[in-house]
Amino acid sequence: MKKLVSMYQKYMFRPILYKSVTRVSVVAVLMLLWDRYVSDGTFTMWQAPALLLGALLLMWAWVNYLRLDGVTIHHLGEEFKDMGKKKKFHSTKSIVDFADERIVSFEELEPEERTYCSMLSNLILGGALLIIGLIAGAV
Repeated sequence: MKKLVSMYQKYMFRPILYKSVTRVSVVAVLMLLWDRYVSDGTFTMWQAPALLLGALLLMWAWVNYLRLDGVTIHHLGEEFKDMGKKKKFHSTKSIVDFADERIVSFEELEPEERTYCSMLSNLILGGALLIIGLIAGAV
């Protein structure tokens, strides 16, 4: 397998950032729902849900790492995922006034690059949540 650091390209920063922001909002909603409906007051919102969601995101990052290594789960229908029509990207629909480089969206990336961006996003957020949960639990 290729070295993970050498796979990173400059144009992948924006898709990783967008994936991370989306996942932060989903995690925030799940943590608030936990605090509202599941919590009995024993743990704060930053202890149990942060640890649980951090561990889930790190497991998801591990699955993405395995996908980069070539492991696939066939019963989830991954082989049929790309059989549909692909949308054609029109450069005239971009709202960029000026840019020195072409902006690459997540959908324009190769499947291996998508998996890599998803893995990095999961590692960033999962690691942060795990650290927050451990610090909040120790206090």
